[in-house]
Amino acid sequence: MKVEIRERGKKERRHAYVVFAAKDDSNVLSGLPEDAQAALMGAVPASFGSDGTSFTTPLPSDSPALRLYAFGTGKSLTITPRKARTLLRSVAKLLEKNGETTVLLDLPFSLERMNPAEGREFLLRHLFLSNYSFTRYKTGEAKEKKTELTSVRLSALRGLWTGVSEKDAEREVRDAEIVAAASALVRDLGNTPSNDLLPRHFAGHAAAEVKKRARKNLTVTVLDKQAIEKEKMGGLLAVNRGATEEPRFVVIQYMGGRKGQKPVALVGKGVTFDSGGISIKPAEKMGEMKWDMMGAATVLGIVLAASDLGLPVNLVGLTPLTENMPSGSAYKPGDIVTFRSGKTAEIDNTDAEGRVILADALDYAKTFNPEVVLDYATLTGAAVVALGFEAGALFSESDELAAGIVSAGERTDDRIWRLPLWDEYKENIKSDWADVKNTGGRWGGAINGAMFLKEFAPEGALWAHLDIAPTANYDREYAGYATGATGYGIALTLRWLRDRLALAGSSKN
Repeated sequence: MKVEIRERGKKERRHAYVVFAAKDDSNVLSGLPEDAQAALMGAVPASFGSDGTSFTTPLPSDSPALRLYAFGTGKSLTITPRKARTLLRSVAKLLEKNGETTVLLDLPFSLERMNPAEGREFLLRHLFLSNYSFTRYKTGEAKEKKTELTSVRLSALRGLWTGVSEKDAEREVRDAEIVAAASALVRDLGNTPSNDLLPRHFAGHAAAEVKKRARKNLTVTVLDKQAIEKEKMGGLLAVNRGATEEPRFVVIQYMGGRKGQKPVALVGKGVTFDSGGISIKPAEKMGEMKWDMMGAATVLGIVLAASDLGLPVNLVGLTPLTENMPSGSAYKPGDIVTFRSGKTAEIDNTDAEGRVILADALDYAKTFNPEVVLDYATLTGAAVVALGFEAGALFSESDELAAGIVSAGERTDDRIWRLPLWDEYKENIKSDWADVKNTGGRWGGAINGAMFLKEFAPEGALWAHLDIAPTANYDREYAGYATGATGYGIALTLRWLRDRLALAGSSKN
């Protein structure tokens, strides 16, 4: 989809003209562009402007498009990011259903919790993603889209674009398209069935993306099983024991910052299919465990997007990759695993495998002497129980780091909520036989998982754990997202990185 932001040419005529209006106490047409007001005069249903209402009408030959599509936003044009994303998704689906390919789009919104620049980035990013679908395995008519949006022109000097120069608008479009492309890649990886996304396949995708960019400051290294054994990653090797497919460990580095500047390390859980192992999961919805690698996919997407944006930061992405399968050779409850760090853990439940592979990756991160370490994982169902589908769970001992991540989440709508890491919770993962055990009982499950990871976080670095299980994927269309993977965490982290850069710049002045 091509997106432009500028005043339309006089001779140009598009298939569809899309406008939005709020049903407040004033004239419902007053907030629309003048040409749309003229076209709608006397043709507006009484309910128009109410939340969820829409209608279509043909336009005269001298109008900017063949048809006008009008959508209501409720009481105000200041709306939540979620509503804006849902509206964009609804608009794209309706236009494509009706065969429209070229669109003039008027976006008069202001977004809650976001300043104008953040709002523009959000709207552009989700405009690019509004018609996302994953049809790789469809055949025949089901695979063929009858039409697809090819060109969208946003009205300049309207809404959040008032006063924005053409040069700045073009730059913002390019940047939003980069982040949307990274999100689409992450969604595609997550939605791919596990038989076609084995650990070696994921590693191959990462290597191919780096090779495609051919940049000296973007590199990738893939550790195979032999190299993993040499690193003594006992946690990753233990989880992998039940699988026929060998593990991989991907190291992707983007060095866009100053030479010698400590990097930010990003660690992502990459269980490409999680059966639960010997502690096997129920059959119902087990197929959804193809999404248990979304942490690894998120890390890959962040590093690639940062490189494509040219952010002046140093990043190291670490993704341990394996399946978790039951077999005669699988690791078992009661086993004791020795990790790369030398610490030991009693395996109480083989379905708590994410923290077991992340322990080795967090320890490996210390070899890069990072300033900050963030880990991303679809770690616990307990996080979903606690927060529903609206926010990820955040854990960190650093108030400053946690506040920065929460703020970035609010301003990108990758919302996240901080939960405690009090020392009292350590009692839950105490083991009679090893340093720790990998579960802590029924209560406080998300916290227990974070307490386990805390044991392996590199000393001297700020650390945060992001449990993205609530928001990494949905089993149906939800809140403006297509069914499947969402790309949650990419925009949040990029916003947080930009905030750090801005803070570092201001501290020098």
